[in-house]
Amino acid sequence: MTASNYFKEATQNLVYQELQRQEIKWGKQEHSPAYWYVILGEEVGEVARAIYENKDANYREELVQVAAVCMAALENWDRNEHERE
Repeated sequence: MTASNYFKEATQNLVYQELQRQEIKWGKQEHSPAYWYVILGEEVGEVARAIYENKDANYREELVQVAAVCMAALENWDRNEHERE
């Protein structure tokens, strides 16, 4: 299985569900790239903590959250692309 097939078959739905959960919790997010970087850094820090604490379940869950934050930042960027032109 290639990486793209793995994402499509095994993780795409998890990331989508996490995006939905974040949007319900925080609403539609509109941030600068710098602020998205801060949010992403916090999430990556939670991945590091899961590794440090040897918590395998948390590690996977935190990676899904990192992926969802990246997708939300990308969506925000694309949504506002017309403002940068």
